[in-house]
Amino acid sequence: MNLSRHPVFPTLLALLLAAGVARAATAPPAAKPAAPAAATSRDGAGLIYAKVILRDGGAHEGFVRWKDEDAFWDDLFSARQNELPWFQYADQKQLAADQRERYYATHGLVDRLAWALHHQDDDVKVSRPFICRYGDLAALQLTEDEEEPVVAVLRDGREVTVRGPSRDIGTDLVVYTGAGKPVELAWDDVREIRFTAAPAGAKPYARRLAGTVETRTGTLVGNLQWDTSECTSLDVLDSKQQDVPLEKVKRIARNRRGGSSVTLQDGSTLELDGTNDVGEGNRGVAVEVTGLGRVLVPWNRFTAADVRLAPAGAPGYADFAPTVPLRGTVTTSGGRALSGRLVYDLDEAFTCDLLHGKLDECSYQVPFGRIAAVVPRDGTTCDVTLRDGRKLVLGGDEDTGEGNAGLLVFADGQEKPVWLAWSAVKRIDFAP
Repeated sequence: MNLSRHPVFPTLLALLLAAGVARAATAPPAAKPAAPAAATSRDGAGLIYAKVILRDGGAHEGFVRWKDEDAFWDDLFSARQNELPWFQYADQKQLAADQRERYYATHGLVDRLAWALHHQDDDVKVSRPFICRYGDLAALQLTEDEEEPVVAVLRDGREVTVRGPSRDIGTDLVVYTGAGKPVELAWDDVREIRFTAAPAGAKPYARRLAGTVETRTGTLVGNLQWDTSECTSLDVLDSKQQDVPLEKVKRIARNRRGGSSVTLQDGSTLELDGTNDVGEGNRGVAVEVTGLGRVLVPWNRFTAADVRLAPAGAPGYADFAPTVPLRGTVTTSGGRALSGRLVYDLDEAFTCDLLHGKLDECSYQVPFGRIAAVVPRDGTTCDVTLRDGRKLVLGGDEDTGEGNAGLLVFADGQEKPVWLAWSAVKRIDFAP
């Protein structure tokens, strides 16, 4: 089809050429500081521990699990941010032009036209998720405001208002108090979740799953969250044929019939299908890799996994390093070197924040505290060097190029930062 002869082409072309002028954003008021949660000496096998306060005044304390999902301190709490305060420091007009030019350089005409239609009101279209590890949270405060339903309180005292869509907002909770049957709590009945380390003597209700995951291009070793859900010795693999406790599973492999061949600890093998746990619809296998972060392997890249129960000594609440602002040196494409406090993509400003990117269709989420350097390759990918020397080439996300809103550098002694468009960045070296 020749798009130039389409009757709407002149209108679309005009919109394409006009798009990109931005209006300045307004910063939110400063967050009220909150006292960091205290850590004690026992890690509770890495299981989340908290006091859950209800709207009716009642409370339950113990190991807390998001029902059938998150259970460990390094699992990720995910939502959407309501405010993006760092965007006030960017040159909005230049930001819009920079994003447009980089998008056009990597997309065809049809995608460019769609982009122009989406930006025809001249606003910079920016939205960012809020994602952190549970071990970096002090509390979650639930409000009755539909626009700002949750306040996430970080351990350094920052408060961030967040909302859905999110599997972690609205999911019911299970509290293992150690006094008989666990307590199930409806999300709407909860007023606040106050996180803390498990006290000495608290007995873990389950063990963690771990293993070696084979992908189409390599292997990953670490703690597992199967189907981004099952992660403890209490969980089961659902299937049309039968349900299998994961603590009895030795190996799971995709088969040619669209299901899975599951080898049990006793050596027997089951051919299972019919559900997202063992076939199409599987949301992926999350692997928490020591020293790196979380890698989500999609079902289409998954080959097999050797499953086991993790040894004792999983990261506890006290094991999460104190959060500090990002600092480092940015080298520009023109050869300038700017040092000071950094804000990456006008969003990530602390060592607990996560860099997102993809490699071989697998999604990586790496805490900035583990990153030594980021070097843009082009408009869509970056070389990422970790502090332990590992190197990754990541792409497919705002953090790795496309849609990146640039960097702020707060030089020591200067109140106003320098904003650098992503296209002007040659290299970023993070201070230890």
